[in-house]
Amino acid sequence: RIRAALRRLVREVSGRSLDVSRFGDIELHREAGIVKKAGVEVPLTKTELRLLIEFADHPNMVLSRDQLLERVWGYDYLGDSRLVDAHIRRLRVKIEDSPNDPRYIITNRGLGYRFLPGA
Repeated sequence: RIRAALRRLVREVSGRSLDVSRFGDIELHREAGIVKKAGVEVPLTKTELRLLIEFADHPNMVLSRDQLLERVWGYDYLGDSRLVDAHIRRLRVKIEDSPNDPRYIITNRGLGYRFLPGA
């Protein structure tokens, strides 16, 4: 019985750890839809959360505005690609220590944005 209980506990703990991504002082709890910075929950909109998850799924990779529009807003979105800039600006204000000098979400001029998880 004890071994069975330990196996269940290990499965539960390991399952939870797969759900949580850590980047410096940021924790992304995917299933719960929660983001914490330095242990304090950061309120994100659904779109900001999807953006952060998209970046977390593609670390160190440059994602263009069009790629982000397609992946976060969907294939049928016909709006202005500058919408991405506005959402990234708001996301930076919430997760970066200095939004004007970001360490996580970096702008690659003319190409798009890159997420540096080890910053």
